[in-house]
Amino acid sequence: MNKDDTPELFSVIAKNYDFLNHLLSFNLDRSWRRRLVSLSCFRPDSRILDVCTGTGDIAIEFARRGARDITGIDLSSGMLARAQQKIEKLDLATIIKLETGSALNLPYADKTFDLVTIGFGLRNLPDYARGISEMARVLKPSGRLFILEFSLPPDKLTYGFYSLYLKNYLPLAGRFFSGSARAYSYLASSIFSFLKPEEVIALMREMGLRNLSCLNLTAGVVTLYSGQK
Repeated sequence: MNKDDTPELFSVIAKNYDFLNHLLSFNLDRSWRRRLVSLSCFRPDSRILDVCTGTGDIAIEFARRGARDITGIDLSSGMLARAQQKIEKLDLATIIKLETGSALNLPYADKTFDLVTIGFGLRNLPDYARGISEMARVLKPSGRLFILEFSLPPDKLTYGFYSLYLKNYLPLAGRFFSGSARAYSYLASSIFSFLKPEEVIALMREMGLRNLSCLNLTAGVVTLYSGQK
């Protein structure tokens, strides 16, 4: 599938996206996002940008913990509509602003944000380097970038079980609950084709970020990357 089509694909599954995320990750997706927010060491007055914000879970977690200036950006109108519903229901509309835009051409001036995050969105971009470069560009000096992304477990046994899960169970469950096996087949293939953790770190370094780190979560099925401008 052409990655330029992913915004439309995500709009199709937006209604059931949160439910399936929690179900298919055995509710671990909540803890992964909370870990990102905890390690970000944000201040209440930090200007925060959440790229590929989707249904807004990372932005909402920051707001729940006291952040007061959060922007979420995404290309999928369906995902943004779902995010807006959640934000209004939680009375967070004065704290979280949602915008339509591309991670490859962020509509912000250089050195705008103290903190930039992207959760499970980098692997969907047509150009990983361009996406990281753009996120680094809009960071203020000493600002930090956090990337939360799926990865493949280094342990062979865990990898074997995870591979079976991605190739067989995930598309079937996706078709049953969302009506779109295509979306969840894409999810599996995008994980297998994504960069290795050391390659992500190398790209972050190439884009001028320093103090780089990567943290394996849940036996390595997810990796949390961070870097400082």
